[in-house]
Amino acid sequence: MKYELKCADSSQKSLFYSDCEPALRNACIGHVRMDFGSGSEFWTTWWGNREDMNDSAFKTELNEVVNRLRKDGLLRNRSEMQIACGNNSSLALGEAHGFSVETDKNIFLLRCQPGQGYDCYLYCYNKQELVLAQSQLQEQEQDEIQSPVMSL
Repeated sequence: MKYELKCADSSQKSLFYSDCEPALRNACIGHVRMDFGSGSEFWTTWWGNREDMNDSAFKTELNEVVNRLRKDGLLRNRSEMQIACGNNSSLALGEAHGFSVETDKNIFLLRCQPGQGYDCYLYCYNKQELVLAQSQLQEQEQDEIQSPVMSL
């Protein structure tokens, strides 16, 4: 497999949802909502966030990642997804399972929840923008710790 599917890191937990911190959300190119319909169909909806990063290179990479995951099993159909979720180490996201695929430029985070409405959400982040946003958030947190607000 050209792209390695891994258990997502617990520090990425908030990145699997659209309501994450605004600074982190800005690093999100968009997300794909996936559904297997009656079990073996494959329906997708794209929800764009950063059209300036949604260029042809990103679209090609996104298609390659999804097509590889469909071929290798995780996104083949609902049954295969359930088996893959049970057989692989994943980040616990309530009733869902969190996986990641990292490329040179992007991080793809899959929230798999077979049989619970839509089967999977794939959040697509620009790696450079995400690292920048995370470091800015850490600096803000450090500033808040060093200069506490006093109530009068």
